[in-house]
Amino acid sequence: MDLNKISNLIKTKRKEKGLTQEELAQKIHVTEKAISRWETGRGTPDISLLVPLSEVLEVSVSEILKGKEDKKEDRNILEIVEYIDNAKKKKNKYVIPIATALYGILLLLYLWYLKNDYNPDKAVHISYLGELIINLFFMSSIFIINRYISNFYYDTIYDRERMNKISYIMIFIIYMIMIFNMTIYSRSMIKYSYNLIPFKTIVGYWSQPNSYDLIINILGNIIIVMPIQFLLIKIFSLQSIKKCLVIDIIIMLLIETIQLISRTGVFDIDDMILYLIGMTTMYFIITGKHQVLNRYKTIILSSIISLVITFVFFEALSWYKLGDIPTPIVSLRLITFFVITEIILYSIYNIIIQRRKR
Repeated sequence: MDLNKISNLIKTKRKEKGLTQEELAQKIHVTEKAISRWETGRGTPDISLLVPLSEVLEVSVSEILKGKEDKKEDRNILEIVEYIDNAKKKKNKYVIPIATALYGILLLLYLWYLKNDYNPDKAVHISYLGELIINLFFMSSIFIINRYISNFYYDTIYDRERMNKISYIMIFIIYMIMIFNMTIYSRSMIKYSYNLIPFKTIVGYWSQPNSYDLIINILGNIIIVMPIQFLLIKIFSLQSIKKCLVIDIIIMLLIETIQLISRTGVFDIDDMILYLIGMTTMYFIITGKHQVLNRYKTIILSSIISLVITFVFFEALSWYKLGDIPTPIVSLRLITFFVITEIILYSIYNIIIQRRKR
């Protein structure tokens, strides 16, 4: 059995049918990367995919195994046995153990970081920017490992989604720890305080021309919960807005209640309103159930990321309050930084899309 012949046959028959790699992948429920590997001889279709692949390409399984069209089809069981053996050798049997080991190392490192970060006897504590960078390192490491496994090991959509779900769960845990750390545990104790009057706090912020309060307390509360909604939808495959709202409200109540009990913040109904706006917006973006949000999904998501980056840099560098700089100048700096970041992110996204189309 010649694997190069098999790859050439798949590629030739796909082109004869006028199918792109993406279209063929969709028809047999595998990833586009899987088709690319098969056609370059870097991998072979799983035995379970031979029948659907043969049906789409309109060749027999035996012809795929031989790597050539042969109408005098000879169904030799030895060919199938040989194919299975070669296919197993082609797959890297060490990928899963290595990925598991990497996940384990990352988890141990993260636990070590938490142990040191929450040490009350520690003289110097990590800044907000430092907290964010460290947590982003762990989350991005999980994402990179997951992408590697999905692109170079798994063929079927089911296996890919299962691996994605494991990664989303790990990222969700890290993100929630980061949120609780930055909004609760890193704060000093205050007196018990709460606000149950809707829009009282929000109106108070708008009545004071302070760009710092507007961005941190209004826009910040909307954006900070958006990743939570995204991860919840991916982990639990949520499509019903009612189920999402129930889970969202439970999480919001948990955050606000812990802040009240621990006296590290105010139990504020306005915070919950802002959280709800952020989570609902992300729900409609991800599920595509709102026409306008779905149409401009890419630019909305890139704008959210740009806002987060803008917030982090301005907060870390104290660019909000530089001496007696007037608010209009501070706002102009914010807008300029945001626009430049948005242009860069959107350009990178378009470059990636164009490369995929090739």
